[in-house]
Amino acid sequence: MQIPISLRKEMLAHLEACLPEEGCGLLGGIQGKCSLLRLVSNDLHSPTGFRMNPQEQLQAFLLLEEMGLDLLAVFHSHPHGPQIPSATDVSEFAYPGVISLICVPSGADWIVRGFAIDGKRVTEITLTWD
Repeated sequence: MQIPISLRKEMLAHLEACLPEEGCGLLGGIQGKCSLLRLVSNDLHSPTGFRMNPQEQLQAFLLLEEMGLDLLAVFHSHPHGPQIPSATDVSEFAYPGVISLICVPSGADWIVRGFAIDGKRVTEITLTWD
């Protein structure tokens, strides 16, 4: 999956602003190339879990459809780790074919990893920043 540096910066700024709670959002694009970022509020307001605000999530889905883009990734932060999807992330993931991005603060930067989740099977995928 290709993510422009500008979208990475915007995504991480949002996640930083959400600390100490988890932050979340969506990435859209075509054929694995992200071109749209939508920030979504975490209705749980929790450092260990997230639930996307349904109205904001719906607005993001409608915008993707209007722009002719696919949902490519759902992202969220793990403020205190781990750098992999939690058991809850795996069991509640409801987007077949969509990548789950896990973002973890690491010093002055963030570690961002991508995972394909298919049932209970989790496979790390390569992310490229351009």
